[in-house]
Amino acid sequence: MSSSANTTARRSFERLFHVPQAHRKAALAWLDRGVGIHGSAPKHASSVVVVRDGDHGVEALMMFRPDRPSFGQLSFPGGLLEPSDDEPLIWSGPRPTEWANKLGSDDIGLARRAVVAAARRVFVETGLLFAGSEGDGIAEHVDGADWMLARQQLSDLDISFAGVLSNRVFAFRTELLRPLARWMTSDFVHQRVDLRYFAAVLPVGQRCSPLKTRAKDSWLGWVDAKTLLEHPHDTAVPALFADRNAQHGGSGQEFNLGEVATPGVQTILGMIARANSAIAFLSARRDMTVQTPSLDVRNGDPVLVLDS
Repeated sequence: MSSSANTTARRSFERLFHVPQAHRKAALAWLDRGVGIHGSAPKHASSVVVVRDGDHGVEALMMFRPDRPSFGQLSFPGGLLEPSDDEPLIWSGPRPTEWANKLGSDDIGLARRAVVAAARRVFVETGLLFAGSEGDGIAEHVDGADWMLARQQLSDLDISFAGVLSNRVFAFRTELLRPLARWMTSDFVHQRVDLRYFAAVLPVGQRCSPLKTRAKDSWLGWVDAKTLLEHPHDTAVPALFADRNAQHGGSGQEFNLGEVATPGVQTILGMIARANSAIAFLSARRDMTVQTPSLDVRNGDPVLVLDS
């Protein structure tokens, strides 16, 4: 096979992603000094993709927050691992050793922190709690002023997730989570994350709500994945993008999903869109091999390339 044929074959297995404007300057600087230089060490993080069956397909619970470039403005609930995630709690479901195997990790402590952080962050940002009294299943009513206060304290790191559960003698229901994917931010980005995604269905009897102190500068809602990918203007996301642009003196830039969502989020949205139901999405076996798009130049423009 000729060299050109080899190149064509290789590129047929590539997926290209847009470099967001917020990262373009760093990308160009990276290209100027030579691709291949090691970037900053990524911080470990977890995110939860909560799904439910909608009228037209599977819907995902998503957030729009302009202040989180490493996670993308449009993302799933999640955040960085914290030392408090190591605190002991009543544990239900697969043990940390099993979770390490599920996540493809030989670091049991890291696997445990990743699972706890996933539940902690989704509770802070959405009010959904993967916990309940021992023997009674999952809690059905976790709204109200006292729960909102607990979420705020957890957000401010004034209390740990273990502390929240201990105050109510709740067990952490890890069996409600499924390993989904692992994505690492490309080398050129200043604030990198090694992000493990988990999947879960909306717990019966629970309702999502934004953290009260963040309600003014963020959006939380259900998004039909297939509609967002095929007809984005039939969803709320382009309007959120336009409003954010206007607030920052934007010039009416046309909506591009690549501007607001990371390659990991875009890929997972595609997985959700192809699923026949929320349970089917949750039940599918996943490859937890880390995915890291690399920076390249195509037609004179920087792009993110993922070998698929």
